[in-house]
Amino acid sequence: MASRIELFRPAQAPRADGLDLAFLAAYAICALLAYAWTTSINGLAVLWICNGLLTAGLLLLPRQQAIALAVLCTTIDFLAALNSGSAPLRAALIAGCDLTEAVLAAILARRVCGAGLDMNVLPRFRNFVLLAALPATVTVGTLGACLAALMFRDDFVTAWKTWVFGDSLGMIVGAPAALLLARFRRYDVGAAASRFETFGLIGLVLGAAALIFATPLPALFLMFPLGLLVVIRLSSPYTALMAMLVSFIAASATVAGQGPIVAQFPGDMPRQILVLQLYLATLVSSALILSSVLAQRAAAQVSLRRALAVARAARRDAVASDGAKGRFLAIMSHEMRTPLNGIKGHAQLLTARADLAPQARQQLGVIQASCQVLLSLITNILDYSRLGSGAPLPAPAPLVLADLVRTAGGIIGPSLGRLTLRVDVSAVEGVVHEGNEDHILQLLLYLLGNAVKFTDQGHIAVRMTLSPEAGADRVRVSVRDTGVGLAPEAMTQLFQPFTQADTSATRRFEGAGLGLATSKSLVEQMQGRIGVESVLGEGSEFWFEIPLPRLEASPEAPSAESSSLGAGRILVVDDHPVNRQVASMMLLAAGFDVETAEDGAQAVEAVRSRPFDVVFMDIHMPVMDGLAACRAIRALEGDRANTPVVAITAATLPEDVVRCHEAGMNAHLAKPIEQEQLVAAAAHPWRAAAGPSWPETATA
Repeated sequence: MASRIELFRPAQAPRADGLDLAFLAAYAICALLAYAWTTSINGLAVLWICNGLLTAGLLLLPRQQAIALAVLCTTIDFLAALNSGSAPLRAALIAGCDLTEAVLAAILARRVCGAGLDMNVLPRFRNFVLLAALPATVTVGTLGACLAALMFRDDFVTAWKTWVFGDSLGMIVGAPAALLLARFRRYDVGAAASRFETFGLIGLVLGAAALIFATPLPALFLMFPLGLLVVIRLSSPYTALMAMLVSFIAASATVAGQGPIVAQFPGDMPRQILVLQLYLATLVSSALILSSVLAQRAAAQVSLRRALAVARAARRDAVASDGAKGRFLAIMSHEMRTPLNGIKGHAQLLTARADLAPQARQQLGVIQASCQVLLSLITNILDYSRLGSGAPLPAPAPLVLADLVRTAGGIIGPSLGRLTLRVDVSAVEGVVHEGNEDHILQLLLYLLGNAVKFTDQGHIAVRMTLSPEAGADRVRVSVRDTGVGLAPEAMTQLFQPFTQADTSATRRFEGAGLGLATSKSLVEQMQGRIGVESVLGEGSEFWFEIPLPRLEASPEAPSAESSSLGAGRILVVDDHPVNRQVASMMLLAAGFDVETAEDGAQAVEAVRSRPFDVVFMDIHMPVMDGLAACRAIRALEGDRANTPVVAITAATLPEDVVRCHEAGMNAHLAKPIEQEQLVAAAAHPWRAAAGPSWPETATA
């Protein structure tokens, strides 16, 4: 079913006040001028812009105003034709054909130029010229010529040329120019010229047009570079205005018998008018087309700038959102580690009691294992979030891979149960490399923990090999188990976040599925690769390869005199009573003399008044936080300023560790506390004093 043809939109957008009167005044002026030209050259139509103005008015004005404008313009057209000497019937024919032409052009323009009627867009200007202006003028011009030949015995060819050529040129010039000028503020954007330059160019172009058409010299081509300058420097409405004004100057001069066209064809008025119309059509069309192209380019640049601004804003929002997410996770980690410290610490203390019943010892083992699962989940989420945000790796430092494997084995040892851990580090024994100790240890713990989780019986084997390369060794670390193994289809998505081999509701193994995804991110940040080989029911081998530069020097071994336990005075500083109780009881059980403080200010006063071998300092406390307290201790006089201070905190992010180091702390332990690690740190606080890349037992 064909759609209904409508001239007016159902909901016409409001227009500026007085626009209908402006169209009416412009129509009247152009009609009087055009009839004057036509009368002076024996009825030849030179430039009939009136129909283009009426077309634009019908398209832009609301329904009632547009209808009123059409009636008044047709009346003016009829009276002007009478005034020029036409008989009433001929004047009625002219006015009726002009109205029909404007309405037809408006209907076609409404259908082919889009709702915006934007003559600044080249496809819409092209569609208007080819699919609206020319069809309307040719159709109505042909009809008018036929009626004139039948009613008044006019020569059809002469009447057709007069009607079609004059009306076509006027429609092509008048309608686009009126559509641009009527919405001047909308299109007067993106111009390179200032107001002073704008009026200067207007004066230059009008003066040049008047000079060119006042002399017989063949200088019509000079208008093209001037027109190009106007198009480049001025906005589209000014370009349209210049095109109309130049057309009026050229037509007036030619009709008056002046200019290069008259000089070229003396005495041949029809040819003079035809050449004038072709010249003006070329000049005006070129200006409007080029103006449309430049306007589209300017609009594209504006859109690009807006898109870039939106992209920058989106990036800022994403960064802010990521920062908020990181802060939220850090706070939640801190708040969850604090109660975990109490649960796990007391479970460890109870487990150490000799009078504990076997069943109670087994129940405490379940509590400790559950705490470890929850702690691993918190650590995995934090690590994955931090790595996903693109956090850079800390600066590399000397490390011994064999020692790292033994450290990881010691940490994972309590979880082995009946499993046997086999370690082969002969290839890296005594070799010193440069790398990130924390992250390599973290990788080992991830893979070892994964192997323990999925292995009920048998053994777990850790093996390290070296492949010397230019400037670095390629280190391969493999962790093989005799566990449940993996099906081939499960291995394809294994390193994706929140992915597990068994996703059924009846799966045996719990977890968030972040450990291997975090491991992959860590390995890739160290320019390495990670993979897995597995047979279902027979076990799996996870491996990773990373390049590490080899160093000549080896790290100093700890002195034997520092290895004694249970000798020294310890100060435990924490605002949470459970944390103070857990740490104190662990240290008292190891034979240390323990005092406590509730905030940093009390800790500074205690260190000032009496000596301590080690201070275990919480970070987040009222009155004075741990970082400020450590700085205050370092500012004390004498040997008290060198008192070892170890952070014992739920703040475990790398930036938290760096802040502790910058405040002057010697080591960093994370809650929940492992008794062995706490006692070892009390006996050897110097172990983490070598630099900013401390071993983070918290991460383990």
